[in-house]
Amino acid sequence: MKASITFPELQSILQEKTNQQISFSTVDSKTVRVTYPLNLGFVKKDISANLTIIELIGSDLLVSIDAGFGTDTMLNTVLGLLKNKIPEGLIEKRPDKRLMLHLGQIEQVKTVFEAIQVNDISVLANGLEVDGGLK
Repeated sequence: MKASITFPELQSILQEKTNQQISFSTVDSKTVRVTYPLNLGFVKKDISANLTIIELIGSDLLVSIDAGFGTDTMLNTVLGLLKNKIPEGLIEKRPDKRLMLHLGQIEQVKTVFEAIQVNDISVLANGLEVDGGLK
């Protein structure tokens, strides 16, 4: 069984939950580019990072992040800005430019993982696809 969500749908959900305009685009079948508009008053700039799916462990998704030079600084800045806008414990910073996304912290996603054995997550031309089966 396969299910998908388009990037516009995902962007809309994130806009509603975080009040931030985060956008997505495809790099390849395992990598998505995430763009976040950074506004520090005197500096307005879109910052982007590539998130590559490494492994799905239960409802936890391990991804690597690459934003070029200064990845760690950019990551710390964005995580600091989102701190009060996302559930605590949703994003865990790991060594070597990796993040563990604890997707089970999101109620709607938790419900999906309770009913479906998710085998793989892929990046499509305009969204994400989950491959799995009923438990």
